[in-house]
Amino acid sequence: MAAAQGLISAMFRFARMLSTLGSMKSAWIVNLLLLAGVVGLVVFAIYRPKEEQAPKFRISSLDPAQVQHVLIEPKGGTLIELEKRGETWFLLRPYAARADRTQVERLLDLVSVSSKEKLAATDLQRFDLDDPKLKVTFNQTTLSFGASNPLSQDQYVLSGDGVYLLSTFFTSLVPQRAERLLTHSLFRENEKPTAFKYKDFQLAQQDGKWQLTPAPAEQEKASQDEINRWVEEWRFASSLLTQPATGKTPIETIEVKLADGNTLKLGVLDKTPEVVLLRPDEKLQFHLSGEAGRHLISRPVATPQASEAAAPASANSAVKTP
Repeated sequence: MAAAQGLISAMFRFARMLSTLGSMKSAWIVNLLLLAGVVGLVVFAIYRPKEEQAPKFRISSLDPAQVQHVLIEPKGGTLIELEKRGETWFLLRPYAARADRTQVERLLDLVSVSSKEKLAATDLQRFDLDDPKLKVTFNQTTLSFGASNPLSQDQYVLSGDGVYLLSTFFTSLVPQRAERLLTHSLFRENEKPTAFKYKDFQLAQQDGKWQLTPAPAEQEKASQDEINRWVEEWRFASSLLTQPATGKTPIETIEVKLADGNTLKLGVLDKTPEVVLLRPDEKLQFHLSGEAGRHLISRPVATPQASEAAAPASANSAVKTP
């Protein structure tokens, strides 16, 4: 391509030189040279040889959607086992809990990774694959992670009958602590709140409308839209951090009635600097950001839009005109 561009450039320089002669004959020569250059460039673009792509080797034949079971075995670490039930992933070991879908999907991306190099799975000791640092088994397919190549810093990974070189980035996709896999969603996908009972108020639907008991003062009364938003914030509440329950005693309890008729009891463990909610049924505690969390553990109230809009008006009325 560079040679063709150089040829065209030379033609243009020659054409400009001839154009300075000023004769009719030189003008024809200029036009012919320009035409030949354009045609040559088009022909080269169409028929130029294509660059050969380096071969790529998939490290497994699995599709991420086919995976139903995952076992993570860090050398000297704690086993982590995952299982898919329906569309939801669950931790089985080291404890039973809902798993975070996003984290699991990142992990499943490993089965569809490709490598530019595949070596025979022999003499595994020189790759530290006779005693790997980490093993991850997807269904019946096991990936073993060994040493890093001293030149490329890529990692040797054993899968089936081959040893592949992969970027160490892929190792980071494998959580080696179960906490990284815990769900951030307070409610399950099929859990829909229909009523709330706090120590000092209750919220429930009557005739299709939300009713607060006891009734708030008129200036604090939230609209149905505001209450609906508050309920949706509850339904889709997501934690900054989820941890196994520590055994701390709740300072308050919130009862949430669900659409399926069940009642979920949530414990309030902390209110500051962040709100920590306990799900005793799952033995998990969810750390919510302070502002968002405190909004959920407080009764829904009218937003201060009306008072904010009234403030400038009253301020303007106090200004005396000269």
